[in-house]
Amino acid sequence: MAAWGWKSGARGHASLAAVAAVLASVACISGAAAQDEDSSDIAGSLQDAIVGTWSGQASQPDTDPFEVRLTFVSPRGGVSRYPGSPPCGGMLVGDRKGDTYDYQESITYGGTDEKTDGCLNGTMKLTVNGETMKYEWSANHNGQDYSSSGELKRTGGGARKKR
Repeated sequence: MAAWGWKSGARGHASLAAVAAVLASVACISGAAAQDEDSSDIAGSLQDAIVGTWSGQASQPDTDPFEVRLTFVSPRGGVSRYPGSPPCGGMLVGDRKGDTYDYQESITYGGTDEKTDGCLNGTMKLTVNGETMKYEWSANHNGQDYSSSGELKRTGGGARKKR
């Protein structure tokens, strides 16, 4: 007989392997449960009313409406897409400021650096009320002020929480 009462030979090794497998399974299950609890705590703290995809229309004074799509993975930033003509989009960096969200938009494709009728970098002020977002955008380019506003609806993902 070997130490700790284990028999040597194939049967002893099989028993040892079975016990090791059970212990490993228990450790994995315990670790996974702890990880799930930690992940839900992290995910819970990252959820915010703005997280998700928003689509709708906005317009500038005296112009036809244009399509707007915004996607946020956190309240600190996201991406903008304007699929109309000219198509363009960019990165949004900012955060929540009280009841609104303020972002700097940097156009990364389809901007005025690529074509004369391209989109402008600007500032966005967004207000979320349930599944609806108030969209306000402004910019100054070559001394001229520009603005647009509209309403977007949640079209995907997100916390779906009222704030």
